Amino acid sequence: MRSDQKRITIVCEGYEEFDYLLRLLNLGIWRSCYSVRIKNAKSLTNIPPVYQNEFQNDNADLTVVFCDTEVYPYEEYISVCNKIDRFHAKRVSKHIVFFSNPCTMQVQISHFGKVELESNSKRRNSPVIRELTGVENYRARDEQRRAINKLITRENYYTMKENLEGLSRDFRVKPSTNFLTLLNYLENPNPSWVTKLANKI
Repeated sequence: MRSDQKRITIVCEGYEEFDYLLRLLNLGIWRSCYSVRIKNAKSLTNIPPVYQNEFQNDNADLTVVFCDTEVYPYEEYISVCNKIDRFHAKRVSKHIVFFSNPCTMQVQISHFGKVELESNSKRRNSPVIRELTGVENYRARDEQRRAINKLITRENYYTMKENLEGLSRDFRVKPSTNFLTLLNYLENPNPSWVTKLANKI
């Protein structure tokens, strides 16, 4: 890591998010002025303590979160945001929590086509995953995650961004995501946004 790089930690919900973000990181699309580290919380409920640990140990210039909203009425997701807000004693989650509703697969599958998932059920989403990636009977097994992520390229990264552009950024809408905000940050050659966000926390 260079001394002039801004350190960004992304605390993600689980293995699907971790593997996907690692693939994007390894594509080398994000600017070199950022040193990005991805931390797997291994469940939505684990995100607040993992986030708190990362923040208190000063492991980055900025720590953010990437997770699913889960299902309506989004109680677990709202709980994650509320716990982060309580930890900071002010409302900061709206600036640093990046989500996908109904699930991260909405973002991943958008590399290969314009889709609007209605469920986070792997069984219900399996047909469209098979159609667009060739992966049969998707259940998020290691080899299935690897197979999908192997298909993600620099070229279809921009396809994904175009396909997500029209989605709502309101977490209560299905499908929706504010993930593009994080991606645009990481593509920005001017890292001053890191300090601006950190100052809000």
